[in-house]
Amino acid sequence: MIVSAHLGDCILIAADKRAMECNLETGLMHISHDEEQKIRLWSLGAVAGTGETIFLNRIMDHFSEFRGEKQKLNQMDVIYEEIEKRLLEGVPKEVLMNNTLIFSMFDGAKSRLYTIPIEPFFKEIKRKNGIQVIRPYLHEIHPWIIDVTCFSLPPDMINLQNFQRNLKSLSSFENELTFLKYYTEQLKQVFAVQASIDPSITTSFDLYIQICSTGHSLVLHIENPVLSAPLKKKKMEIK
Repeated sequence: MIVSAHLGDCILIAADKRAMECNLETGLMHISHDEEQKIRLWSLGAVAGTGETIFLNRIMDHFSEFRGEKQKLNQMDVIYEEIEKRLLEGVPKEVLMNNTLIFSMFDGAKSRLYTIPIEPFFKEIKRKNGIQVIRPYLHEIHPWIIDVTCFSLPPDMINLQNFQRNLKSLSSFENELTFLKYYTEQLKQVFAVQASIDPSITTSFDLYIQICSTGHSLVLHIENPVLSAPLKKKKMEIK
């Protein structure tokens, strides 16, 4: 699970640690390990993803290799190419459709937060001339909005609703330590509750903060043993 939010003067991305991979023989997702670094740094911010680990890591490698002005990173082309590769390797499209990419980017003036859902890459639209096209899109997360991506949304959304309702900017806190403590405690509750109903999620998580005005950032690992879901080697069917 990844929880991302725009806090007005900074950006927040929190991601659990469980890696999910597709068994090419069965087409089902299974737990690989609980030490996955789902938040990766790149030259302009951070990139993260929920879904099939091998597919997402390949996309994030393109971000990590990006070096700025002399290069051009076309996210949509990169994703399309990696979809084609993973399909040829035998991963069912139903597994890939449930993936989402999240990234932050400092454009020299301010940091922005975006998501790219993978499902639209599989939705063909027929034009009047009969040509089939796809229309993937880049969605910007604006101030005071949260975005949650996971395999199974909770039936009771009260924890996520409370989290959004209680969003506060960094500048509203007395200092950075108080700010971090506030969001760490809130996110501990969110991840613990979700892990209790979704076996693809750990209670512990990584936390990334990026300042909007400067692009400066911080990454932390947060242990969260309460209600911890043990690692189980079992298969999951993604529908």
